[in-house]
Amino acid sequence: MSRVASGILPIIAINRRAPKALHRQIYDAYHTAIVDGGLRPGQRIPSTRMLASEIGVSRFPVLNAYAQLLAEGYFESRVGAGTIISGSLPDQLTSNAPISATQAAARSGPRRASRRSSILPRCKRAPWLQGWGAFTVGQVAFDQFPLQVWSNLVAHHCRNMDAKSFHYGDQMGTKSLRETIASYLRTARSLHCEADQVMIVSGSQQGLEISARALLDPGSPVWIEEPGYGLARDVFALSGCHLVPVPVDKEGVDVAAGVKRCRKARAAFVTPSHQFPLGVTMSASRRFQLLEWAQNTGSWIIEDDYDSEYRYESLPIASLQGLDANARVIYIGTFSKSYFLLCASVMLSFHRTSSTVF
Repeated sequence: MSRVASGILPIIAINRRAPKALHRQIYDAYHTAIVDGGLRPGQRIPSTRMLASEIGVSRFPVLNAYAQLLAEGYFESRVGAGTIISGSLPDQLTSNAPISATQAAARSGPRRASRRSSILPRCKRAPWLQGWGAFTVGQVAFDQFPLQVWSNLVAHHCRNMDAKSFHYGDQMGTKSLRETIASYLRTARSLHCEADQVMIVSGSQQGLEISARALLDPGSPVWIEEPGYGLARDVFALSGCHLVPVPVDKEGVDVAAGVKRCRKARAAFVTPSHQFPLGVTMSASRRFQLLEWAQNTGSWIIEDDYDSEYRYESLPIASLQGLDANARVIYIGTFSKSYFLLCASVMLSFHRTSSTVF
């Protein structure tokens, strides 16, 4: 019967019925891992006592294996540092160095991906890693956030967790949180909603992905604002949808132009409160035109209310969903920016007036 040492590099399988001696099985496992690149120069290895306990053998086979590996130069023993993989190995094992991911891909033949993935922009760096510096959309002043106060609060609550915190929760999100959100949205954004209609997701991008999966089929035509939100385009394109760009003017998305281009689109993605990236607010007449179109064609409207609270000239604009009397609008919103600023201001105020964090 074989026993496998878990959590040790390499994984050493001990077979007591094999003709090979135990110390040789241990030696071979380490030798193979070093030559294949699984273990690298300078990497610490467990003590003989710890390894013997993990794989369930006496310490003598482990001592013998380690002694052989030390003698052959695969291991180094340093005072105060224990035993490590020898630092002189790279020059000795150049012919056995692990190949790169690019070389592996070239050797393994065609690596096919879905046709949908071909729509993603080709760039040297992943889109989410391309920084725009001070002009990054949605960037908040992270350097002004009271990180120490926040860390203390998180640590305090983690120390006071109960067993319920580890259970699976409601798939739609915590009921009390959804009730609070529904109450806020009814008051601050004029939405028609109850807690049962609210779904908590990890961000607006995931909300778009879920909406696309639930409402649209491959080939479904979707109105997209032009210019518009690039990541929303990616979501719908990856869902196999046919993108129909609809121009935006000073009143928002041009509904009449959308009707001419594709009257029976399955859905329209819009940012009516603060159009991205032009910043215009959709006029009342355009809002009613869009709602009437959706009702007449049985289409969906996906409203991205990404930063509606940020108004510097007037009060926040009421949501498009609040005008909808026929349940045709899917509302997607986020509290990330406002929550960040609220937490920062509250914690800073509290920190200045009290010597106690909690």
